[in-house]
Amino acid sequence: MPQGTGCCIVNGMMRLWRLIGKQFSNLRWKLTLSYFGVTVAALLIAGTLVILGLSAYVVSKTRVTPEELFLDITSGSYNELGRQFLSSFPPDVEGLADFLSQFRATVAEVSPIEIGDFVLNVTSTNVLYVIYTDAEGNLIDSVPHDLIQNSRAGQPLDTDEIPGLRGPFEAALAGEVSSENLINKVNNDLIIGAIPIYHINSSGDIVGVLGFVHKSRLLEVMSWPQISRQVGISLLFIALIAGIFGILFGFATARGLTSRLYRVGSSAEAWSQGDFSVFVDDPINDELGNLGNTLNHMAAQLESLLEERQEISAIEERNRLARDLHDSVKQQAFAASAQLAAARTQMNPEPPQAVENLDEAERLVNEVRKELTNLIQELRPGALQDKGLVPAIQKYAQECENQMCIPILVRAQGTRSIPRELEQSLFRIVQGAISNVARHSRASEAEISLTYQPDQVILTISDNGVGFDPNKKYSGMGLRSILERIDLLDGELIVESDKECGTKITAICKI
Repeated sequence: MPQGTGCCIVNGMMRLWRLIGKQFSNLRWKLTLSYFGVTVAALLIAGTLVILGLSAYVVSKTRVTPEELFLDITSGSYNELGRQFLSSFPPDVEGLADFLSQFRATVAEVSPIEIGDFVLNVTSTNVLYVIYTDAEGNLIDSVPHDLIQNSRAGQPLDTDEIPGLRGPFEAALAGEVSSENLINKVNNDLIIGAIPIYHINSSGDIVGVLGFVHKSRLLEVMSWPQISRQVGISLLFIALIAGIFGILFGFATARGLTSRLYRVGSSAEAWSQGDFSVFVDDPINDELGNLGNTLNHMAAQLESLLEERQEISAIEERNRLARDLHDSVKQQAFAASAQLAAARTQMNPEPPQAVENLDEAERLVNEVRKELTNLIQELRPGALQDKGLVPAIQKYAQECENQMCIPILVRAQGTRSIPRELEQSLFRIVQGAISNVARHSRASEAEISLTYQPDQVILTISDNGVGFDPNKKYSGMGLRSILERIDLLDGELIVESDKECGTKITAICKI
């Protein structure tokens, strides 16, 4: 095969594998496979439990209880055999030994067990070893004959050779008749015991002891490999059928679930783009349906909150523009009006002076235009561009001195860099305060003090004018604009004023 063809085959197999992996990574296929796996696993567990239960039932039916064994031996042929040979006088010990030499111990039994219409032919092995002694406990013989190794015929029986025989054997020699004392159950498959052999004329005389060891073991029930194979084939067939139905049921269920989740995702995608008119359409009243209703309620609340926020933002923006226009443009326009009035008064007597006033008015109008441009573009005030707060205030104070003929002293202590928004607000506060000084105070001097501290900035504007009553409400926007700016900065404004004593405004803003 050419190398290029082999690479194409490998690449195609890799793409096919990725495609299959992508499909099975979907929630729909995960749920489908989970339904299939749970169904097959449940059937396999059920089949295993059936086999285990059947085994336990068969064992319980084939196992001999100690009481049944005691009754069988007491009334059985082994006891009768001992009574016949040992009831003579003297006891025919040799005849019993010769007779026992003809016996074998292993006996296989086949018995049917019916479970409804199901019949099991159970083959089990019940091995019974017997030991005969005379009335003094001397060994006569055993079946099988090599069961006892350390004792010979005519000698006392060594019961230690068979663990568990001593107690029942001594009780049988003493004439005990209770099965509780004559039988010792070692485990489920091994029972050891002894019974006294009474004289055949029922005189109550003990002529010997019959010891026994009973072992039981289940050999096969219809051949366990055959049963396992039949049950396995049945389980495989049932699992295959159930697995197919499980896949179909899981696929249908998962499809409905994933389609509902897809509707939730589509609505969330629309909400992320700002479209809250889309709702989750899920009429089913379950956990996922409740989730859709909750999300719909949340979307309605978000839409309402956004509308309120937009209204609040519009109001805040109008207030901001009103403050900025009042603190900058209105002041510039006021100054331009003053210059024009002065030019009108100087036009006839002093034309050069009037020309100078008109030039100043033109400059102020240009400043108004620039300030409006800055406000529209939402930039920093023109006075702050590339200068910083303190130089901008110094320049502004100089311009106000020229316009109002009022000396303004500017002081700054600990100057350092602060956020741009804070600089802009402080500059607007200075503009508003100086504008109020020019229009209302009739002051002969004013002072601007700026103190920088580690965590705050303190701005103070004071004058020696006529003052006012801070507790009285005024219709103007000057002081109100300053208060609004301080509130936006989460700062503190202290107003100290009294008639004929001047005014002092202190603004404390956190950095």
